[in-house]
Amino acid sequence: MAEKQTNKERLKDITDSIETGIKELFESDKYRQYLATMSRFHKYSVNNTMLIYMQRPDATHVAGFNKWRDQFGRSVKKGEKGIKIIAPTPFKKKIEQQKLDPDTKLPLRDENGDIITEEKTVQIPMYRPVVVFDVQQTAGKPLPELAANLTGNVQNYEVFMEALRRSAPVPICFEKLAENMDGYFSVDKQRIAIREGMSEVQTVCAAVHEIAHSRLHNKDEIGEKYQAVELFGKPALFSNGRIDRDKLPEGLYVYDLRGSDYDPGMPVTLESHVTVNHAASVITAAPIELPEQGFLYLGEDGLNFTGGEQTVKKFWHAQYPEKAKLSRAAEEIQAESISFAVCAYYGIETGENSFGYLATWAKDRELTELRASLETINRTSSALITDIDRHYAGICKERGLDKETESLTAQPVQEIAVQEPEPVAAPDNGCVPDPAISVESMNAYGYTDSNMLPLTKERALELMERDVSVYMLHTDNTEAMAFDAEEVRSFDGIFGVEASEWETVKDRLAPPDYEKAFLDNPADSFAIYQLRDNDDTAQLRFMNAEYLEKKELSVEKENYAAVYAGGLDRRGDTQDRLDELYETFNLRRPEDFRGHSLSVSDIVAMKQNGVVSCHYVDSRGFKALPDFLKPENYLKNAEMAMEDDYGMIDGVINNGPKQTVAELEEQAKSGKPISLMELAQAARREQAQAARQEKKPSVLAKLCPPVNEPKKTARSKRAERELL
Repeated sequence: MAEKQTNKERLKDITDSIETGIKELFESDKYRQYLATMSRFHKYSVNNTMLIYMQRPDATHVAGFNKWRDQFGRSVKKGEKGIKIIAPTPFKKKIEQQKLDPDTKLPLRDENGDIITEEKTVQIPMYRPVVVFDVQQTAGKPLPELAANLTGNVQNYEVFMEALRRSAPVPICFEKLAENMDGYFSVDKQRIAIREGMSEVQTVCAAVHEIAHSRLHNKDEIGEKYQAVELFGKPALFSNGRIDRDKLPEGLYVYDLRGSDYDPGMPVTLESHVTVNHAASVITAAPIELPEQGFLYLGEDGLNFTGGEQTVKKFWHAQYPEKAKLSRAAEEIQAESISFAVCAYYGIETGENSFGYLATWAKDRELTELRASLETINRTSSALITDIDRHYAGICKERGLDKETESLTAQPVQEIAVQEPEPVAAPDNGCVPDPAISVESMNAYGYTDSNMLPLTKERALELMERDVSVYMLHTDNTEAMAFDAEEVRSFDGIFGVEASEWETVKDRLAPPDYEKAFLDNPADSFAIYQLRDNDDTAQLRFMNAEYLEKKELSVEKENYAAVYAGGLDRRGDTQDRLDELYETFNLRRPEDFRGHSLSVSDIVAMKQNGVVSCHYVDSRGFKALPDFLKPENYLKNAEMAMEDDYGMIDGVINNGPKQTVAELEEQAKSGKPISLMELAQAARREQAQAARQEKKPSVLAKLCPPVNEPKKTARSKRAERELL
């Protein structure tokens, strides 16, 4: 059996296929089909558009398995093969960095002169393959019908043209032009001219074409001046601020300069990207090969200012005389491609667009240049569609048009089409699917995909019963969907649920906040705390108090999660109630209890008469933990009238459950007054209880008899399964 591919290997296979697809794309028929696919998924990246085109070029509406099921009431047909795309799934990592003075931006130093560091959380980019399905691969509830394609006329033509005018960066006017010229964009006059008398479809196509020229090939877009420098002996441009890489023409490269720790404004190294201590950025005409360490020291001669200033365009002209201006063919390819894609999105049949010279233009181009051209077309088309949609809706509202006319032809496609998944930050502890395990524990385990939230086995089984997709997570950062409970039970690692799916179901499936329920309960109540499932707690699980003391380990609140809470129904002293809870959570556990049987290392918190006490489950009996929860007195205000059994405060003290000596001492330590009479009565009660214990063994003793008891074997509480 072949070994399972790692996430890295799967991504490499996918990216290799994309590169092959791009090289084979620039043939007229394939290219036109690709643009049609891109128009339907214009908010996707070039990578994912290529993947959809290569796997299913006729795809119209895609979504994930769960989204089809939960949001659209449709199910994927049996045997259908999904479409693989790439989803960005960055994860967060903590790093140490220098602490800077907020005013001077210089490193802060301690009294010894050492630089002070601080911990910072940074986001590490990461991607993983995900699977989506086209609507044709599903069955179920019908989808909203799309409007039919338009051929000769454009629906709401006047409104649409006004939306185009507002989307254009320069004015649009109509003129008498030659029959062989539909329109033009004038760089000098900063205007677009469209030939009069054309059909509605032809006018729209020409307008979109020229708007594309005005957005892409306008000299004023790159008119900002930068300082002329020499970088390692070669001409370059220098800027103290950051440079927008997306606005640079093809063939230019941007690098960042990192400043000195002592003077962040003094460039020291050249790097591809700098976040902290960014000193400047430089534009070069050729790529710079960085060593494996990721940076180059500038030294004394690495960066020299030659004097003068230049625009990007003039610098480009000087460095690439042969590429000083994109060929007319290249400009037309970009504008015509955008026109085709935008019109296709709105269902406007444009006829045979002129892509005849495409193969000739692309023949000698490098892969990076071909990809850059596709990205430019993709980005510009998407931005223009977004602007047209926005302006169209605004115009309809201004003119009081019927709501039916407010939506453009292809909008339902975008409602259904899945956008590239955005990174989902792990929710806070109040919203996580399983409080017993943390994202940090999952990362330490070896799985770092931030789109997945961790689950313990118990919680995974529970969510699976509620029809939630559960994944088995592997230490190589891959995952596999679990299809039945047996698979979950037999898997020994960590489980997960996709953050996007959890967001849709958490309102009905979020685990109760047991700790809050316990603390807020005005009546006598209890809560069960169990160790979180992570590496930090492995050495603590099922260990008795003697072991902890010997190893100098302490019981810390942050290592525990409240897994259950409830009311104390039975009257009795603290020991009786603890014994009762121990028996309950071993022999007749509540149906909604998802933790393991009450065992050594667990903690029982109880509230009696408003006083909270905590008890560590030891090998024999329970050990008080006065500092586990901050002592709080939950007695109602003595001036407040209480009903039924509560009566007045005096009634609670006289008729309700009695406080122990330990509880009264804790109450006194917290600054609350106590009665000496009460203390004396509590002492007498505990003496009497001790005498009874000699005659009648507790429930705990029954479950865990002494080793020397004849004909019986001692039973330990070290593992819950021993008691099941």
